[in-house]
Amino acid sequence: MKILLTIAYDGTNYFGWQIQKGQITVQEEIERGLKALFGKAIEVRGASRTDSKVHALGQRATFSVETTIPMKGLPHALNNHLPKDIRIMRAEQVSANFHPQYSAKSKTYCYKIYNAPIINPIYNNYAWHVKPSLDISAMKSGALALVGEHNFLSFCATGSSAKTFVRNIYSIEIEKSNTGNGNGNENGHQLIEISVTGNGFLYNMVRIIAGTLAYVGYGKISATAMPKILAAQDRTKSGITAPPQGLTLMQVNYGFEYSHKT
Repeated sequence: MKILLTIAYDGTNYFGWQIQKGQITVQEEIERGLKALFGKAIEVRGASRTDSKVHALGQRATFSVETTIPMKGLPHALNNHLPKDIRIMRAEQVSANFHPQYSAKSKTYCYKIYNAPIINPIYNNYAWHVKPSLDISAMKSGALALVGEHNFLSFCATGSSAKTFVRNIYSIEIEKSNTGNGNGNENGHQLIEISVTGNGFLYNMVRIIAGTLAYVGYGKISATAMPKILAAQDRTKSGITAPPQGLTLMQVNYGFEYSHKT
């Protein structure tokens, strides 16, 4: 049977999702756990190849095995063989032709920016520290130009193996909240969350979007320049690649939610 896992992990200690020689990765840890649980090597296929230090709340991955373990009990059984910073949140049976990447209808990523002169150390591994005050209204205005189907070559890191750079961004939502700084004064201490949903993403695309919107937020790039940046199809025209620790894979949507056997 083919089983679909929903996985959450803190990516701080991992060199990304995909197995790489000489590096500790999330996929490797899960395959090690499956071998301990079932007594044989089992290959896992993930929905997204998250980079080093990137986190996930809703990574999805499949593997095939014959087992009598109920789907509701499988997460607990497998978690017993995994590090505490990787947790299987759910398991469900899917059809044999289901593919965790190609069957996906959309993915949602969230990028967090800690916008303050001094960062609360709790956020060191989970947000990008940006000191200059960011104009959220300008960032939202700039983000509007990115929604829709476009060629996102200007927002793709070099070295991509993509055959096409056209992607459809369904929405970009930017929210801010005061975090407080420990002494009761919350002024100037803001957590900004950029949530991006699309049918697929290029190499470092969300991090480049976040870096470019940060530039818009403190006036280095005008919000009105975003259509020109897209049209240029030139990576040098967009902003920096925001650091990885601010990025979290939130959800992979397949057009069904737990409608298969459990």
